[in-house]
Amino acid sequence: MLLPTVVVASPVWLPVLLSKKKHRVNFWQRLGFLERAQKERLPKKPRIWFHAVSVGEFNLTLTLINVLRPMLQDKYSFVVSVTTATGYEVAMKKLPPEDGLIYFPAEFYFSMEHVIKVVDPVAAVIMETEIWPNFIWGLKKRGIPILLANGRLSDNSFHGYGRIKLFVKDVLRNIDRCMMQTPGDARRLLRLGARADTVSCDGNIKFDSVAASRPAEKDPDLIGELKMPGEGEIFLAAALEKSGREDEMIMDVFALVRRERPGCGLVMVPRHPERGPAMAELIKSRGFVPRMRSKKETFEDPKKEIYIVDTVGELKRFYTLCDIAYVGKSMFPPGGGQNMLEPVALGRPTLYGPHTKNFRGIADVLAQKRGAEIVQDAWQLKERVCELLKDKESAAGMVGRGQEYIRAQQGVTARIADEIVKML
Repeated sequence: MLLPTVVVASPVWLPVLLSKKKHRVNFWQRLGFLERAQKERLPKKPRIWFHAVSVGEFNLTLTLINVLRPMLQDKYSFVVSVTTATGYEVAMKKLPPEDGLIYFPAEFYFSMEHVIKVVDPVAAVIMETEIWPNFIWGLKKRGIPILLANGRLSDNSFHGYGRIKLFVKDVLRNIDRCMMQTPGDARRLLRLGARADTVSCDGNIKFDSVAASRPAEKDPDLIGELKMPGEGEIFLAAALEKSGREDEMIMDVFALVRRERPGCGLVMVPRHPERGPAMAELIKSRGFVPRMRSKKETFEDPKKEIYIVDTVGELKRFYTLCDIAYVGKSMFPPGGGQNMLEPVALGRPTLYGPHTKNFRGIADVLAQKRGAEIVQDAWQLKERVCELLKDKESAAGMVGRGQEYIRAQQGVTARIADEIVKML
């Protein structure tokens, strides 16, 4: 085991931890010193520790917990750890009060040991692929079973881990069960040294996190809050990347769309809410009036105003207002993509760019099934937005195929929940 190396190297990571604002937030908690309120909130029943990273992973964790809770007949409790401040904010709103919530400690030996001792779990579930040696070794030496759920291993991560393959192999062999999203993810994990008897391909919880029954009605409460007019089309551009390149592109596309669809309005959703003011300045420079959700502003005149959703946890509500959606962080490399299943499940024609490596098992197949579309550039995005707004029958066909594909993939969460029960 390479534990001594990690212990010696840990202090070198401290400057890195301090250099990033997201790690300076609640710095002492990240070092393992939990606040009294957090300790008091830790449930008394035997605890299962779920580790997520940010908002997306937490939402999947909540989907899994909601399935698992009745299966455990109130005999166990749940503690969730997250890494990002936005993840923590969303978890505070959505996690029931009977569950515990903490920041995931920094990968220092002393920090991890202290938090593991405080949480004292009977089992641990790692969402997607968070390979933290001190966490995994700390659990394993206490005999705590570990399950990797909804596992994903990109090509980039595989090559990165491959440079320290012997080290990673030692870590992976301490994980009791690895339930991966795709056959490719499973193969890559096996090549890094995971035990063959622990690895399987089980699908993606993301399919179970949405309900694809019929097109959702527009959220009447949200319409009232925004004081929106009853008529008119809405184009929504979600999860726009932090560089601002997609902001510029969407404004260019929208200018062209308005030539053909003069009544169309625009809602823009930055991937990082703190970019709202910069987005507002861009909108002003293009001759429109920015309206911001964080300020609780209205959207009474979509012909002159552009709405910015610079809040966390409301995207689903805003998807219901739109007639067509573009899912960002996907047009420019390196991209990565964001969850395109949610607008499809809600019954909205959905477009996204070609750079969706983080959703490789979903984005390409969904497009192949013609349940959504990949657009290669701004001009093609404009063309498809206009065509789908005009051709309602074609848009409805896309939505129907997309929802059929989602329903066919569902059931993963129940399989993972069954495995957790077996571990216990």
